[in-house]
Amino acid sequence: MAIEEGSEGRKPEGYNGRITPLLVVSSVTATMGGLLFGYALGISGGITSMEPFLKKFFPNVYREMQAEYSSVGNYCRFDSQLVTAFTSSLYVAGLVASFFAAPVTRAFGRKWSNLFAGITFLVGAGVGGAAVDVYMLVLSRVLLGIGTAFANQSIPIYISEISPPEHRGAINNGFNMFTAIGAFAANILNYGTQKISAGYGWRVSLAMAGLPASLIIAGAFILPETPSSLIQRGAEPQKALAALQKIRGTADVETELEDLIKAANSVSEKMEHPFRQIVERQYRPQLVMAIALPFFQQATGINVINFYAPLLFRTIGQGESSALMSTVATGLVRVGFTMMSSFVVDRLGRRVLFVVGGGVMLVSNLIVGGILGTQLGDHGRVSDGYAYSILVLLSIYLAGFGCSWGPLPGSVPAEIFQLDIRSAGQSITVAVSFFFIGVGAQSFLTMLCHFKSGMFFFFAGWILVMTVFVYLLLPETKNVPLERMERVWIEHWFWSRIRTGHHYNGRMTPFVILSCLTAAMGGLIFGYDIGISGGVTSMEPFLTEFFPEVYHKLKEDSTVSNYCKFDSQLLTSFTSSLYLAGMVASFFASSVTSAFGRKPSIAMGGVLFLVGSAVGAAAVNVFMLIIGRMLLGIGVGFANQAVPLYLSEMAPPKYRGAINNGFQLSICIGAFAANLINYGVEKIKVGYGWRISLAMGGVPASLLIVGALFLPETPNSLIQQEGNEHEALKMLQKVRGMEDVRAEFEDLIKANEVAKTVKNPFRNIIRRRYRPQLVMAIAIPFFQQVTGINVISFYAPLLFITIGLGESASLMSTIVIVVVGTSSTIVSMAVVDRLGRRSLLIAGGIQMLVSQVAIGGIMAIQLGDYGGLSKGYAYLLLTLISVYVAGFSWSWGPLGWLVPSEIFPMEVRSAGQSVTVAVCFLLTFAVAQTFLSMLCHFRWGIFLFFGGWVVVMTGFVHLLLPETKGTPIEQMEGVWMDHWFWKRFVIAADDQKEMAGAEA
Repeated sequence: MAIEEGSEGRKPEGYNGRITPLLVVSSVTATMGGLLFGYALGISGGITSMEPFLKKFFPNVYREMQAEYSSVGNYCRFDSQLVTAFTSSLYVAGLVASFFAAPVTRAFGRKWSNLFAGITFLVGAGVGGAAVDVYMLVLSRVLLGIGTAFANQSIPIYISEISPPEHRGAINNGFNMFTAIGAFAANILNYGTQKISAGYGWRVSLAMAGLPASLIIAGAFILPETPSSLIQRGAEPQKALAALQKIRGTADVETELEDLIKAANSVSEKMEHPFRQIVERQYRPQLVMAIALPFFQQATGINVINFYAPLLFRTIGQGESSALMSTVATGLVRVGFTMMSSFVVDRLGRRVLFVVGGGVMLVSNLIVGGILGTQLGDHGRVSDGYAYSILVLLSIYLAGFGCSWGPLPGSVPAEIFQLDIRSAGQSITVAVSFFFIGVGAQSFLTMLCHFKSGMFFFFAGWILVMTVFVYLLLPETKNVPLERMERVWIEHWFWSRIRTGHHYNGRMTPFVILSCLTAAMGGLIFGYDIGISGGVTSMEPFLTEFFPEVYHKLKEDSTVSNYCKFDSQLLTSFTSSLYLAGMVASFFASSVTSAFGRKPSIAMGGVLFLVGSAVGAAAVNVFMLIIGRMLLGIGVGFANQAVPLYLSEMAPPKYRGAINNGFQLSICIGAFAANLINYGVEKIKVGYGWRISLAMGGVPASLLIVGALFLPETPNSLIQQEGNEHEALKMLQKVRGMEDVRAEFEDLIKANEVAKTVKNPFRNIIRRRYRPQLVMAIAIPFFQQVTGINVISFYAPLLFITIGLGESASLMSTIVIVVVGTSSTIVSMAVVDRLGRRSLLIAGGIQMLVSQVAIGGIMAIQLGDYGGLSKGYAYLLLTLISVYVAGFSWSWGPLGWLVPSEIFPMEVRSAGQSVTVAVCFLLTFAVAQTFLSMLCHFRWGIFLFFGGWVVVMTGFVHLLLPETKGTPIEQMEGVWMDHWFWKRFVIAADDQKEMAGAEA
């Protein structure tokens, strides 16, 4: 409740207080630490554009700048590693120092880190002002870097801890506002000292860094320590209470104090190694933000604008004085918009400012790059009008940055970490910031020399990426109390999968691996069938014996369009009869699987496939061919119904995705073997190669039959069949490799008790409470088929012949595609339990869409109704189809089987898997039966047709499929109860059930 209220802009429940004079004075004093960073940013760019400074320390750069006719282009005159080393040494030192700042801040408090920062910065200013050589300059920058690191590490934490939640954004933005003020002051000072004719203006600029440092030193002595720091360092609760009451201006601070003490107590066992602690899974969201936000902040290009702005303005033709004055103007804009951000950040929230600011920066960067690209060559200058247009656009860019990516990447990381790792987290934020500032400083002038105007497009690309990142992955933290911040991650659509979820005991045992490898071989028979049918239907002896009219169109009838040569309902009936038989068989398989277990269904699948292979190989007419195909279909129907269930029930939750993907890997291996066999037997001159291809289906079937004899039954199935709890417990202990499996076993018992109440699973599955699972059991296999993958799989040889490849070349091309698919499935196995199901389905959908549109476009432009494609285009199509197959094989291929098999509760699991298999076969049948006619009539548009479906299915996944990664199979109902849309069905059904029970 507190989180919800805070998110609407009100004071969080139980948190009392007001803006007190002490809070204002303390916050202003602390945020002045931003002056150090801002001054360091602003001063360096100014002095490196001053001629006396360049002449003394960097004479080579000075000579290039002064040369009236230089062979060096405008963009390259300041390209000097020595100049960039002077600038970036501060950031390297700051990077290292930030890690030392964390233990100091944690052990001694926030205010003493501020004091140390001021002293170190003051010494650095003195050394810089007195520098007589480059070594003293670099030493000065190193000292400034150490001081800045300590300030940047401790001040955001101090401000976040001392601020009331409802004003934390505004107060924390003060740090960045003072950073902007520091840079503005440095620019003003540079503009003034540049006019000192005696040539020592740069010394004044460097030495004046001592002024903000002195302010920080004086302020540190009057700063109160934060209550969080007092509790963390073991102070008496009464002392922390007194400090909190003084800061909040009220005695009623019990709720906030309780949260602080609770956070401190949770820290006590973790305090020894915060940097080790922070890499644990539970802190993954915060760690990602601590790295990503400062990285993206630097990838906006802001700091290269800050400390190279004078050089940039000189590059486009302004004089030294005008360049410095332009920098003053842009600095003033940034200060103004940072102040504006402070007023609106706690009203609008962080995410809105990030996204809007990113849009403003993106547009202005693109326009600046366009003007420089068209108006500024390697030599000469732009007109005054364009120069001032660039000044205006850079000011707009800085306005966008000043209200978004300027203040917020400092304040958001400071507020998202729990107390135990807050100092370590802020150190990582500062270190990443310094690292990338250093990289930018060290490389910018060289990049400017080589990228030229493209530099601004480079940064624009990163701005687009970071804006999408924020939109998708950053939760809103507005008005959420620091010690309750964990809730924003638990409630986030993506990060909730890391923060929540119960995990059972157990490990990956050799027993599980061997059992699952054996069961996954059930995919071999499906894969073999998909691969073999397309190959034999492209063999001339097979066509002449069974489909002579197709052979005639292929070889002799030149009036038939390329797209229509294989358009035969009899030919498609041969291919698709398997899927019709499999669809019907899958419903019978459900009853067998529930009543007798998973392994008998797997064995039956192997036996039927073996018989079907023999009938097909011995066929003397089309009728025998189709009988063989139907037997194959029944076998595949039983195997596809039982194997994914077996794998999902045997696998530990954290590895279920990878293990279940083994089924799809076996499908790919089966298809690969079929294509190799087709390629080999096609060369048999006597014309019986197709019989060998069909007969060899008995090999994977025999492997499956033998393997099924040795398979153990799953614990879930043992309980469901016999109610033998003792036997099921022993099997579960064997499967998990440990004795302590009580939690998982209890969930199995509960699930079985529910399953016993269900007499008719097919009638039960249509009830409201199972609506989400039923929708997925229908939609996912439907979408899997309308990707067009199976028409690619079993018609690939015909497709390649259509575009002009020969019979042998088309079969070899199919082998290449299957190798790509198999490799991509292996990739999916490696990442599915890390990245999750949704991410792979969406990314794979995009990859398939792009490749399908490209394939359709090439065929539309290059392939007419007659003739073929050039070899170049034919192999380009092969490449694009391989890209398409890769996208399918690490997403919709394996996950189309995985997700439906893991989402159903035990009482309707077999029925649900039967629905999945039936829909899969029905759609495969429909597509197989219609594809050659559709190819004839749609021509190249067939790929755009399937591409349209890919758009629909990707949107469906994004909106309606919850993440199931890592969720125990008997606790899967929770993912539906937490989903924005499906919870209305699941929770409403539970309520109705409770009401019915109460009435009874």
